[in-house]
Amino acid sequence: MEDLSLHTVRGRLARFLLEQAETDETTRRWTQEEIAAHLGTVRDMVGRTLRAFADAGLVRMERQRIMLLDREGLEAEAQH
Repeated sequence: MEDLSLHTVRGRLARFLLEQAETDETTRRWTQEEIAAHLGTVRDMVGRTLRAFADAGLVRMERQRIMLLDREGLEAEAQH
């Protein structure tokens, strides 16, 4: 609950992406709806934030996969 109130959706999504990259569940395919539910937000906000991350060169989205391109940039986002 603390994470929801103290961090922005951008920060929560960045942290989520970093955590998923660290787990052995890398084959798990999360839908934007599932990510939104996990983060306590709505799918539209997850989609917009992912596009903003892609535009900033932090991630690349291809074929329902999210590739992390700038781990340091995502770590900086995760702090907010």
